[in-house]
Amino acid sequence: MTARPNDTLQMPRPTLRFSVAAVSTGILLVIIFAALVIWFRSDLRNEIHLKIIERDAAVLYPMALEQISESDTGVTANTLAPLTALLKSVRQKGMLAVAVFDRDGNTIESVPATQLFVELPTDDYLKLQAGAPISRYHPAFPLDQYFSGISPEQRQAPVLEVLLPLPGPGPAQVRGFVRYFIDARPLSRELAVIDERIDRQTAVTLLVGAVLIAAVMAAATFSVQRAQRIIAERNERLTRANFDLTLATKASAVGQITSHLIHGLQGSVEGLRAVVASREADPSNPAWESAAGYTERLQTMIRETIALLSDASSNTTYELTGHELAKTIREANMASAADRGVVLDVNEGFAAMMDSHRGSLLCLIASNLLQNAIAATGKGKRVLVSLVDTGWATVLTVRDEGSGIPESVQKHLFKPGRSGRPGGSGLGLAISQLMARQIGAELVLLSTGPDGTTFRLTLPHQD
Repeated sequence: MTARPNDTLQMPRPTLRFSVAAVSTGILLVIIFAALVIWFRSDLRNEIHLKIIERDAAVLYPMALEQISESDTGVTANTLAPLTALLKSVRQKGMLAVAVFDRDGNTIESVPATQLFVELPTDDYLKLQAGAPISRYHPAFPLDQYFSGISPEQRQAPVLEVLLPLPGPGPAQVRGFVRYFIDARPLSRELAVIDERIDRQTAVTLLVGAVLIAAVMAAATFSVQRAQRIIAERNERLTRANFDLTLATKASAVGQITSHLIHGLQGSVEGLRAVVASREADPSNPAWESAAGYTERLQTMIRETIALLSDASSNTTYELTGHELAKTIREANMASAADRGVVLDVNEGFAAMMDSHRGSLLCLIASNLLQNAIAATGKGKRVLVSLVDTGWATVLTVRDEGSGIPESVQKHLFKPGRSGRPGGSGLGLAISQLMARQIGAELVLLSTGPDGTTFRLTLPHQD
């Protein structure tokens, strides 16, 4: 089954639905990317906070061991006196309080004396028994619940709590425990700076990621749209080629029928010409003079068609100049223009040479265009024909002074069955388009309007 141009199956152009789907996909990717970045940011922040908070415990532990070691000299192994040596740590800058506990978790002593309810929680005791230090950062530590004499303005403050197990003289022995409360305002500022840097880096990462995702989605959308356009164009060209092949097949059949018909009409028209010629000089029948003119033109057309068919079948070619082509076009259409009272103006052509096959088809196309132009032009107006050589192509231009081609006809201008003239079949332009393609030429409607219509045929030179 062959397809008509009206039946062109094109891929759909990008629609609003496709655009919405692309935008939705991009937004979903951005959301997923943002969620992953925020999750990694939270995990990284917690890890950095933990390392910094544990840093003070790592610093205090060897200091505590050194203080105990200095107090152990000359003291029995079981005495708790060395543990109280840790209390002097409270004199260090930033140290708020120190509490010392024995191996059973009982409070030995604490500094300062303003501490309230100094005790070691059971959970902390069990963890310390395993030999692991404990570090806790309290952004808003309730000082009034642990110390007496706290003013209302200082009820809360950032505090770092550090608990350390203290090893005994023997292996796997625990002598006791110590708890430090440290002023964490410097630590709080350090963590705030780190959080600010992490937040800034997260924002930059999100922005860059969103831009890259948007760029990738835009590039993908553009590629899909471009692929759709290419497929649609190729499909349209394939359909047009199928239509041209169908039309060429029909034209070939019509050509065979026309050849047989022309040969059959040749003798009849010559006999008719002889009869008309015998009555042409009769002054009592002026109509015979017009009949003689029509018969002569018909005979001329038959001879030209036979010559073209003969040249095509025998592959006979010869050279024609642009002047000869212009003369042929003028002589073939001058009578029709005179009958309608239209002024036919054909330029003198050019001196360059063209093979007879292409030249003959160019003249036939010109005649088809001129017949339409003459029919569309009113009496006393002009039809202009220009035939020029641009150096790389032969350009034929036919311009009339008619009322223009209706817009409804323009959409199907080179298709059979669509014509702007009453009773027209549209075959003239369709066949002209087909002949133009056979010789590698391009036939286009250059302009149309109330002031007239212009067709242009561009025939590139052969290498």
